[in-house]
Amino acid sequence: MRGQRRGPMAGKGCGRRGQGALGNKRRMLGFLQPCLLFQLSQGDKHGYELFQGLGKFMIDGQDYDPSRIYRILRDMEAQGVVTSYEGEASRGPKRRMYRLTSDGREQFASWLEDLVRSRNEIDRLLAACGMDVHPLPEKML
Repeated sequence: MRGQRRGPMAGKGCGRRGQGALGNKRRMLGFLQPCLLFQLSQGDKHGYELFQGLGKFMIDGQDYDPSRIYRILRDMEAQGVVTSYEGEASRGPKRRMYRLTSDGREQFASWLEDLVRSRNEIDRLLAACGMDVHPLPEKML
């Protein structure tokens, strides 16, 4: 039949947008930048430290290829969101350190507004589906 999947993955969400591990990973790629910006808002950090910090925000944060994090950092540097410099050597070679710029702080604030709006929309959808949601405190709205 046209439009129906056949084979061992039929009905398992394979190939449908937002379904399965691959769909979740694609969705979460956009969430990497605000996670990195938050960490940098707390102080300068090197790339691997930022990668390790993803576990605070993402269930599968450690499943990402670290090279993706470095690509995002390079892109953010090209956009003027972060700057980088050579840090002090500890054990091993010197590490590239990343610092949030004033433009980066503005972008992070914008991300926070977008995340609150998205969460409210998601909560409304989940509530309409009969699922329990936890509303944001009034000061966050």
